[in-house]
Amino acid sequence: MTVQRLRRLFLGAVLCAAVGSVALFGQDSTPAVQFKPGLGVEYFSRTLAWDNDLYTSKLRTTLAYVRGEIGVSNEISLGLLAGYGLSDFNGLVFRGLPFSVDYEAGSIGSFLVGADLDAAFIPVGDFRIGATGQFLYVFNHAKDFDLPSLNQTGTVNAKASWHRIIAGPLVRYLGYESFTPFLAVTFNRLTGTFTMAETVQDLSGTEDKQVQGKGSVGISIGTTFEPSALFHLKAELTALPYSKTGGGLDVDYGALVRAVILF
Repeated sequence: MTVQRLRRLFLGAVLCAAVGSVALFGQDSTPAVQFKPGLGVEYFSRTLAWDNDLYTSKLRTTLAYVRGEIGVSNEISLGLLAGYGLSDFNGLVFRGLPFSVDYEAGSIGSFLVGADLDAAFIPVGDFRIGATGQFLYVFNHAKDFDLPSLNQTGTVNAKASWHRIIAGPLVRYLGYESFTPFLAVTFNRLTGTFTMAETVQDLSGTEDKQVQGKGSVGISIGTTFEPSALFHLKAELTALPYSKTGGGLDVDYGALVRAVILF
C-alpha cells in the first residue's frame, strides 16, 4: 500500500468522523471551535520484517513534536503535528553492496509531520464511542560513518524514512470529574525504506531495504487528565501482538505523553 493510498484512507476516516459528529451534535448546539497548542513525546519499539519476511530486527524510535489541535467541543478534535525523531534501525543486514554491512550505527535523526484525530460522539450511558486515527510521516535523513573493519578506507551513507497509519474504534468513560479513561483497538501499519550507499576506494554500491512492522492490530489504553479548562494531559500505552518468524507470539509496545495548553 503506497503512502498516497494511506493518506487517502486516513483523510477519509477524518471526514467520516467529522460528518458524524456534526450530524449528531450540530442540531442541539453550535460547536465552539478552539485552537489548542501543545507538545508531545512518544517512544515505541517495533519489530520489522524484511527480505520477504525472512528476517526481523527492531526499530526503536523516540519522537518529539509540537501539535496544534482544532477542537469542536469535547466530541471531536483534529491535530496537526511537526517535530523531530530518532529512529534506531540496528540489526538490518545489507548483502548486495561491495562488502556486506550489518547496520549497528545507532539512531538516525529525521523530521516528521502528521495529523491525528480523536472523535467520540455516540453516547452510551457514561461512555462515548467513536474513532481515533493518526497518519505520521518521517522524512529521509542521512547519516555518514566509516567502515573501520576494512583494510581499505570505506564510508557508508545511511538514509531512512518510514510512515505509519493508525485507525480504529475508541471508547471513553466519562464517569470521573478530571480523568477520562479510554480504550482503542486499531489497525496499526508501519512501512519504510532504508537506503545504504557504500564506497570503498573505487568500488561503490547502493541497496534499498523495504521494511514493514510485524503485527497490524494494536490495543491502546490510557487517560486524559484535565485539572482545569486551560490544560489537559494525555497518557497512553500501546501493545501490538505479532507472530514471530520462527513461530509463537510476542508483543511490541509503545508509550505516549501529550500536553495541550489553552491560552
